[in-house]
Amino acid sequence: MQGVIKMYDVAKLYQLVLNREIALAKNQILDTQRIKHKLLAFLQCVNTVGEKAHVYTFWDREIRIDHQEILESFIEGISMIMSIGYEMRIDEIKTHEEIPSSISKDELMFKIYEDVIIFKNTFDPIIYQDLLDDYFHLGFMLGISIEEIVNSYK
Repeated sequence: MQGVIKMYDVAKLYQLVLNREIALAKNQILDTQRIKHKLLAFLQCVNTVGEKAHVYTFWDREIRIDHQEILESFIEGISMIMSIGYEMRIDEIKTHEEIPSSISKDELMFKIYEDVIIFKNTFDPIIYQDLLDDYFHLGFMLGISIEEIVNSYK
């Protein structure tokens, strides 16, 4: 895993994504069906990242892992999950870092799926933050740096 997670940079990234979403009407009622559809799209991104990074794979084991492809799929997931935060009217995300526990990549992917299910049923901002943290943790475990992520939005 790469160095320390820079949560301040993640918070700045969240603000960049929010700026892109600002065109949506601010006084809309929470559209839970739209959020659920975005969660499904996010899960597709998680699956794509896992497959491209060979977290799990049962076919084509000889194909090399392409960091750029993983990064692009990971960024799509970030855009989706952060746009969900915007729709939830979450104004900011935490800027302090948490010490990640020791967990395998495949177990972390299961944790992300579990976070999505809990979030879908509760729309709890704390669960949203857990989901966001876990997804970033997965990216860092796959060798994606916060600098690469932030630079993709500039």
